[in-house]
Amino acid sequence: MQTTTNDKIAQANRQAAVQIALDFVTLDRAMKVAREASEAGDVWLEAGTPLLKSEGLDAVRALRSEFPKATIIADTKTMDAGRIEFEAAAKAGANIAVVMGAASESTIRECIEAGRNYGIRVAVDVLNVDNYIGRAQDAAKWGADMICLHCPIDDQMKGLDPFDRLRKLVPEIDIPVAVAGGINSETAVDAIEAGAQVVIVGGAIAKAADARCATAEILEAIKTRTRKETKLFKRVGEDKIRDALLAASAANVSDGNHRMPSLEGIVPLFNGIRIAGSAVTVRTTPGDWS
Repeated sequence: MQTTTNDKIAQANRQAAVQIALDFVTLDRAMKVAREASEAGDVWLEAGTPLLKSEGLDAVRALRSEFPKATIIADTKTMDAGRIEFEAAAKAGANIAVVMGAASESTIRECIEAGRNYGIRVAVDVLNVDNYIGRAQDAAKWGADMICLHCPIDDQMKGLDPFDRLRKLVPEIDIPVAVAGGINSETAVDAIEAGAQVVIVGGAIAKAADARCATAEILEAIKTRTRKETKLFKRVGEDKIRDALLAASAANVSDGNHRMPSLEGIVPLFNGIRIAGSAVTVRTTPGDWS
């Protein structure tokens, strides 16, 4: 009997997992957040792509050593050499590794075969795949264990989210779907209601002052289906950019622009004030005080 969309959403409501994306470049910071988040409840721990590129599979080994019972994901974003990468991830202690849906069919199949051989689950990330539903269906047919629907940061900055695509995808496949893309305590419920069985959270936990508290809020939001207001880690459009800037420090804004030079040589006359608004740039000559 074919599973209906409502059945799938009901199943997601019962079984939804929260996956913490540890997208750091240093292992000590990743482990600190992993410890705090794990104190809040049962969560999945993801060795994010930046962490793997910086620290290698030692990051997975460290997570497995300290959290022997946790579900650990290696976000390898594999595009080639699938068997080698999945074998290495499995031997390092990962439960799940990720191959890109944009990879060749042979690479995805190699990952799936390696997953069977080495006991590691295969997630297919359909990031930037135009026919993402078709690719997800193919991956499920080939034997993948999970699909990851990912809204990249650049699209999040345009105010986009992955939930519309999620609603279209869930009825079309019979394997779990994980969703990522700027999810916080307000939007985690939207992910569940759209049918996600794994909710991937990055900055809302990894950048929080108290990762344990932030994780607890998201777990509670999912459990009770209640959106919990947050003033942090929210994307805004042009209509609210002034309010967002007023809530941030100059250092926050600079970091958000990857520390690009801004207002060089300008210093405050008064401390402790914040100004945000439109600026008019003019060119003057020396001695022009008008």
